Amino acid sequence: MSAAMDRALMAMSLEEEEEDRPLVLPNRPEYSSCGNNVLSLIGRVLNPDCQKISHLLIDLPRRWGKRDRIRGVVLSNERFQFFFKTEHDLVEILGKGLQCFSEWAVVMERWVLKEPVGFLQFASIWVQIRNLPVNNYTA
Repeated sequence: MSAAMDRALMAMSLEEEEEDRPLVLPNRPEYSSCGNNVLSLIGRVLNPDCQKISHLLIDLPRRWGKRDRIRGVVLSNERFQFFFKTEHDLVEILGKGLQCFSEWAVVMERWVLKEPVGFLQFASIWVQIRNLPVNNYTA
């Protein structure tokens, strides 16, 4: 590192100064991303150690045949977001049900302004059990 860079790093401080004030954004449309998020899905991988989101963002749109109509972004090490160009594409993908990536499930739900309790915590699945003994038949 150069001496100038060393001096600049040494001069930096993590302590708050009096002139540091929180930034307050006005509640105006130009400061809101709600319009952009209306046609989007929020998703969560269930095993972040085995599921790389960067690979998921490339693989799922290609698998759906919509590579040029969907844009994906990483939100955290577990969450991601897909932006769609049309309502039809978004509804079609949601209609496909539970998705898998790297042999693990991926939970996806339509974006909402305020996430309800349990958002991206549960996934509905259908299970069929065959050859169940008659003595175990119950409603």
